Amino acid sequence: MNNNTSEKSALVIGAGIAGLMAARVLSEHYDTVVVIERDSKPEQPGTRAGVPQSFHLHQVLPRGEMILERFFPGFLADLLALGAFSTPNATATMINRYGTLAFPGDGRAMTYSRALLEWAMRQRVQAIPNVRFLYHQEVIGLESSSDRTTITGVHIRERGQLEHRATLSADLVVETSGRSSRLPSWLTALGYELPEDERIKANIGYTTRNYKVPANRGENVAVIVVEASPATGHFTGGVLKRIENDIWTVCLASVGGYYPPTDPAEFEAGLRSLPTSPALADMLQGAEPLSEPRGYRIPECIRHHYERIEEWPSGLLVLGDALCHFDPVYGQGMTLAAIEVETLAAGLSEQQGQPQHGFERRMLQQMQEAIAPAWWRSSIEDLLWPGVVHNGPDAIQNVPLLHKYFDLCLKQSTRQLEQSQRQGDFDMLYFKYFLMNWLFIAPREVINTDMLNALLASETPASKQAILADLFAGYDQPIETLLAEIVPDFSLTFEMPGGFTSDEEAAS
Repeated sequence: MNNNTSEKSALVIGAGIAGLMAARVLSEHYDTVVVIERDSKPEQPGTRAGVPQSFHLHQVLPRGEMILERFFPGFLADLLALGAFSTPNATATMINRYGTLAFPGDGRAMTYSRALLEWAMRQRVQAIPNVRFLYHQEVIGLESSSDRTTITGVHIRERGQLEHRATLSADLVVETSGRSSRLPSWLTALGYELPEDERIKANIGYTTRNYKVPANRGENVAVIVVEASPATGHFTGGVLKRIENDIWTVCLASVGGYYPPTDPAEFEAGLRSLPTSPALADMLQGAEPLSEPRGYRIPECIRHHYERIEEWPSGLLVLGDALCHFDPVYGQGMTLAAIEVETLAAGLSEQQGQPQHGFERRMLQQMQEAIAPAWWRSSIEDLLWPGVVHNGPDAIQNVPLLHKYFDLCLKQSTRQLEQSQRQGDFDMLYFKYFLMNWLFIAPREVINTDMLNALLASETPASKQAILADLFAGYDQPIETLLAEIVPDFSLTFEMPGGFTSDEEAAS
């Protein structure tokens, strides 16, 4: 690579979701892009050894799908052609401790496996003329300039081969190898002092099993979500989602050290014992299992703060799970990778293909701004459960108050939307809580006095006063001031690249 000094080249470490999107964006700004992947080249959609969580349930949020469609025009049609499930008659049902919400399909939403998504993306990226893949190769270190201020390439070797290695040179190296990233040790080896990571020690566990969709129930339900109550002492939720090939993929998930069982009989019993609703077990009556239950555990979620390295080396970027890996229970990870790559695309366009000094660190700073609301939101949710601990340079403030506020949002929004559905109308105001969780709108659009008043509008004066007294116990500031102070300013995150604004995306 890079034998012609007039041409620019980029290397992407990892051919997962983040790496494939990064290669697509880099192909517009670099003459040559090489994607280095540890696994062998897949011959069909399927789980990969390098992605141990790929068997389990995945979903790109609508915002992420919109970004993918911009990166790969017609991409959602590709998924449908490959067998992704979509029908106007399907219904997504959300069940929580306060009620049940049914969202009828509109013909645009679809569900699919991680394997199918990755396969479709790989086909698109492999078709880009200036992108090529090196399979069954692993990166073992970074190549740098003599003063170690610039990354000039990587050292690689064939996977399983210990003696022979090669060096690939490039103008930009992008690390996207996921949770198992070795970037901390590579940077340490070059003499960089790493800033303190932010960690959520949540002891997450989930177990997934696949079932054949019964012929007489194939069109009824696309997704069912069941959320358990904090009264049980830990979070346990379940999701059923139809994917390609007439398969229901069913997942039990938990936070706080209670791990869903992998024994088939115990897994089925776990579905029946979800305290909020037996809906999942009822759905699966008579369904044929296609796999044994498989478990996956994540001791902690880590957010690396590489942007705090003041002399960050030129020629190096990191994104996806290698930058920050989130609690997968909330289904945000792939969408956040898309948001990060969208941030990179905007930054490269602004530089007009000629990155200036400090470009890489500025990109890391902007990516951190982009993912901050989701990290803040998922961290607060995880901290609801016993045994979950947050460690890091910046403490998360006002957690008990935020727990109460978000619970009020869930309760009142669910009840109001249930009533709206019975009456045949719809009030977007009570959908804002869910739009925030799906990364469409900023938390401050949900945490403010107007929203609080709307949430309490149906309460009696005495009930409203009791709720407010409990919510703000121990605080003496005016409510409007307090609500404005407890939420970090995430406004930059929702000034979306590509001409989209949060209102436009939410409306679409």
